[in-house]
Amino acid sequence: MLALLLLFLVPPDARASWSKGAREEAIAERVKELAAPGAPAELRLELARWELEVHKPAAALEHLAPLAKEADVLRGEAHYALAQYAEAVPLLDEATTEHLLMKIDALEALGQLFESDAVLLRAIALPGPGDARLWSAEGRRLARNGNTSKAVEAFRKALALDDCSAEAWFGLGRALLAADRQEEGLAALEKHRKLTPLLDQWDFARRAVDLAPLHAPNLAALGDAERALGRLARAGELYARAVELAQGAEQLVPIVLRQARLFAEDKHDPAGAITLLVKAAEGTPDARLLVRAGDLAFESKDAPRAVELFERAQKLRPKDAEIEKRLAKAREAK
Repeated sequence: MLALLLLFLVPPDARASWSKGAREEAIAERVKELAAPGAPAELRLELARWELEVHKPAAALEHLAPLAKEADVLRGEAHYALAQYAEAVPLLDEATTEHLLMKIDALEALGQLFESDAVLLRAIALPGPGDARLWSAEGRRLARNGNTSKAVEAFRKALALDDCSAEAWFGLGRALLAADRQEEGLAALEKHRKLTPLLDQWDFARRAVDLAPLHAPNLAALGDAERALGRLARAGELYARAVELAQGAEQLVPIVLRQARLFAEDKHDPAGAITLLVKAAEGTPDARLLVRAGDLAFESKDAPRAVELFERAQKLRPKDAEIEKRLAKAREAK
């Protein structure tokens, strides 16, 4: 019902900009709309949701200020994002896993461990496999209470759900060390150490996508971060979406080259990589795509195919010495 109401109440400009991925423009347009006398509360609520989505919690709080209790949940999210935990706790509900996690973290940060544990135990008891972050919190709770063997189990459950959980690897390492399992504990902490910068890279890329979700280079950068974490299926999806959205050769070619690298190096499918490169070159003739396809064909011992691809690349760059060198080598092998 609220969505239907908003459809009629919200002028199309801001929503159209938002749906096109122009998030900054959408927010600016909505702020102008709110300056009009009698602007409905629903517009403020939607604006605050947008601002939270693009990581602007202070702005969300400012725009929620004139509203009453209907804005409390969003206020709670904004206060949490600003590390204003005392303000966040009474406003966060427990209707979603995200809010449960925020409440648990906020109470822990405030040192209210009894209250945090009570919320956590309610969350853990919910049906389903749960969330890796909940099991990491359970591991911390058990470790605080000196139950290291159960803590190890909880952290391993977290990692079964998300093997890129830095907090679970760190907690597991500490719990194993406390259980006098030195070698395993140090290995887990080393995993945490290596994972942390990769997750920082992922978070930076994700924030850029949140701000401009239809910008092809942003999606490709998030694909790079997913690939570095070993999440190849997700990386492939992001590269494919980035290819669809790419504008011009200067965006498209680097993305297709990275997509092909995923196929060749991670999926061990050079034929699939060559297909991607050649298909892209048909729509966007670019020597870089054909040279990489030729390299992959040559590495796969298919010299005739490599010759064909290098010859096509040479037509696009007739005086390129590197292409000539590759072509000569392929012809010799043929």
